[in-house]
Amino acid sequence: MNPAVSETVCAIRDKVADLIGPNRYRTWFAGSTEFQLDGELLDVTVANAFVGNWISANYMPHLVDAAREVIGAEPRIVVHVSKEATEPRGDGAPVEQKDAPPAPQPKEGKEAGPRRLPRTPQQTALRGELESFVVGPSNELAYSVVSALVEAPGKAFKHLVVHGGCGLGKTHLLQGICNAVQRRHPGFEWRYLSGEEFTNEFVYAVKAGRVDAFRARFRNVDLLVIDDIHFLANKKATQEEFLHTFNAIDACGKAVVLSSDRHPRSISELSEPLISRLVAAMIVEIDPPDFATRREILRRRAARMLCELPDELLEYLAQRITRNVRELEGALYKIGAVASLTKQPIGLDLARRVVEDYGGASRPPGPEEIERIVAEYFGVTSDAIRSRSRDRSVSLARATAMFLIRRNTRMSFPEIGRLLGNKQHSTVIMATRRIDDALKDDQMLIWRSPRGVQEIPARQVIEDLEREFTPRGGE
Repeated sequence: MNPAVSETVCAIRDKVADLIGPNRYRTWFAGSTEFQLDGELLDVTVANAFVGNWISANYMPHLVDAAREVIGAEPRIVVHVSKEATEPRGDGAPVEQKDAPPAPQPKEGKEAGPRRLPRTPQQTALRGELESFVVGPSNELAYSVVSALVEAPGKAFKHLVVHGGCGLGKTHLLQGICNAVQRRHPGFEWRYLSGEEFTNEFVYAVKAGRVDAFRARFRNVDLLVIDDIHFLANKKATQEEFLHTFNAIDACGKAVVLSSDRHPRSISELSEPLISRLVAAMIVEIDPPDFATRREILRRRAARMLCELPDELLEYLAQRITRNVRELEGALYKIGAVASLTKQPIGLDLARRVVEDYGGASRPPGPEEIERIVAEYFGVTSDAIRSRSRDRSVSLARATAMFLIRRNTRMSFPEIGRLLGNKQHSTVIMATRRIDDALKDDQMLIWRSPRGVQEIPARQVIEDLEREFTPRGGE
């Protein structure tokens, strides 16, 4: 291939990886899939029809966007199966697919080729490493459990669920498990994918009549790792399939590791059998990092960027951006980019402008955090709020949580109801009106807490709670 063309093809590959993510790229493009470019024609050669159908159905727009951006013209994309792997048709022509055709469906009474999916290659080079994970009070338990699991998969903490808010390091830990197992137990068979990918592959397997092959791929492993298992909510068929997969792996004494943005019992629209299975696992939570952990994260990221930052700048960022690791990294990268583009020195003045523009410190917490803050304020538990208890204090806390979630998030009334114990949306509407009326009429809110009977103006209660949403400086 012409060197210039080869360089262009590499650029297209890199752009596709950026658009769909490294994990999907490794699965569908990094193995035997080949790219050839002839003018504005991008020829994508795949190992078999299944891979070709999947790429055409799911990644054709990304291929078009990547090629268009690199070559600067409207491309034509052709996906076809390698001649070495394609059975000739009656006319001897290879199977060719263009513009995301539907997957071939086997005719009734006939077998449409081998009923198996191509074996997923053993995954390597996931980005997260346990050695680079910054450990602090907020994640120490999760890290310790993960470390023990890596030493003896299927024996120590055989099944694990890591939950916490976005950007707190769940994916980093799960990928670190896979990389560590790959090195310490090279004979182990493992799979790492997201809940969305598990769902998509199951749906495709059902449509293509290849469910048996799908099950063989995911049930015959030593370690199954699925990120964002909450994606399975409201997907009954996928939940049932995953439950059977979980049970099959468990029966063989193997390990399952999952992550979620909340505790399994808080994931609305999960089946009771699946919730029962998940809560029987080791469940650990990752909280937002404290000041010292945030500062250490920034120091390490800066070192990786070959950028030496003064301690006062690290402390300023650690004090101002408190919600999660992703926001810390984003602010740090933005400071570096702005300094490079504008030729400004990296200092507190630049950091203040970036953080002010970033706006990360003033956003309200998520609905689960609001619920937790409200429960603590009223002296009840989150479980009580989600229960059907009619206790006066619990009922007031529940109504206040619903009001604040509605006021500070984009969740609908039905979504809030599902989150807080599968309540009817009419219940949420009545609860929010109750608090709204109390605010308009300057009513007193009265409840019994561990500190005794409390009687506080409704407006002050809401102000006190929303003040808790505003991150404070360093811990």
